[in-house]
Amino acid sequence: MKIQVLSTFLILLFFSCQTKDNQSENSSNELPSYKLETLDSVTVSGILAKIFMFQTADEDHIIFRDGASSDVYLFDRDGNPTDKWDKTGDVPGAFSMSGGNFTQDKNGNLVILDIMSGLKLFKKDGEIVQNFGIYQNQWSLGGAFSHFKTYQVIEKDGKEYLLYSLDIIEEAPDDYDPEFLQTRKNLILTDLETEETQTFLPFPEGSQFLNGNVFVFSDFRPVFSYDEKSQLLYLVFQNEPILFTYDWSGAKPVLKEKAALNLDGFVAGTGFEKGVVSFAKIADYKINPYPSQILNLEKYGDDLLISYKPTPADKGDIAIVMAGEASKELRAKLSEEIKTRTVVLTQKGDIIPLTLPEMNSYNFAVIGEDIWWMKKHTGEEEQEDFTVYRGRLVKE
Repeated sequence: MKIQVLSTFLILLFFSCQTKDNQSENSSNELPSYKLETLDSVTVSGILAKIFMFQTADEDHIIFRDGASSDVYLFDRDGNPTDKWDKTGDVPGAFSMSGGNFTQDKNGNLVILDIMSGLKLFKKDGEIVQNFGIYQNQWSLGGAFSHFKTYQVIEKDGKEYLLYSLDIIEEAPDDYDPEFLQTRKNLILTDLETEETQTFLPFPEGSQFLNGNVFVFSDFRPVFSYDEKSQLLYLVFQNEPILFTYDWSGAKPVLKEKAALNLDGFVAGTGFEKGVVSFAKIADYKINPYPSQILNLEKYGDDLLISYKPTPADKGDIAIVMAGEASKELRAKLSEEIKTRTVVLTQKGDIIPLTLPEMNSYNFAVIGEDIWWMKKHTGEEEQEDFTVYRGRLVKE
C-alpha cells in the first residue's frame, strides 16, 4: 500500500513538473515579436550639406536641417524642394549646431531648443514667431547628433509648453555634494506663448541618485515621454534602469509607480565620493569609458520603445582600455558590443528585443504612429542624395 501511494505521488509530481515546464515554455513562446515595416520612402537630391538630418514631417512637408549650420530645407511629400532658409550669425532667431531637432506645435510652427541661444519658434518659411532666451547658461554642448528627441511640445489645460531638461538648471553651487542632488529639479516647462518657465520633478524616492554619492551629469539626464491622452509622464534617467510613471492630470506630476527594467547588458553606476567629479562634468571616460545609457523613450501605441547603449560584459577588456593598452581590434570589438539596442516594453511588462533595419547612425524619430529614419550611406564619395523612410511597428 505504501509503495502504491509513493508511486502515485511520484507520478503526480512528474506531471506537475511537466506542466510547470510547459507553462514556462508557453509563456515564453506567447511573447509577441515586432518588426519595423516600411510604408514608403522619399529621396531628396542635389544636397550640399555637412550633416544633413531629417527633422520632422507633417501632411504637407518633410523638413531637414544641416546639423553643422542653421540651414533648413523644406520638401513636399514627393521630395520636391519648396523652400530653404537659415538663421546664421547676428540675426534675430539665430541658432547653431548646438540646437536640437525641430518639432512642431499644433499650428505647425517649428520649435527648436538651442542650449546656447535659447528657445525659438518659426513659421515654416522661417518667419520668427517667438525668440526666447535660454533658461540657464550651459557649460558644454549637448551630445552627438541623433534623431532621438530631447524635448517635447505638450498641451495642458489648453496651453502649449515645451517640456525639456538642461544639465545646468540651477546656479552653480559653491560645493558639488550629495545635498545638491537631494534638491535638484530635473525638468523644465516653458509656456510657448509667454515664456513663463517653471522647474520641477526632484529625484523620486528610491532613485540611485539619492544614495549619498555624486554623479557625472550625463548619468542623471532625464529621458521622458508624456502621453496627453492618459496624462501619464514616463521617465527614466540615463544611467538608471528604472521606469518612473507619473500621473500628471493635476498641476504637478505625482509618482504612480516605478518598475525595474531588465535591460540586457545594462550596468547602473553607484556614483563617486564627493570631490572625485566636479560640478557639471558630463562624463569621465578615464573612470568609466563605456557607461550604460538609456538614450530614448517613446510611447508607441500601448507600448514603450526604449533605446539604450549597454556596457561590455568583459571587465578585463574595459580595464585594458582604461590602461591605454587596447588594440584597434579590441576597440572595434567593444564598439560592436555597445551599439544602440532598442526594445519594446509591453503593457504587461515584457521586454522584447526589436531588430531594426539598417539605418544611419542618427537612429530614428517617432512622430505619431510613424517611425522615420534615414538610409545609411555606404559609399566613399560625398553624399548628395538622401533617402528617408517612414514605417510602423507591426506584430509578426
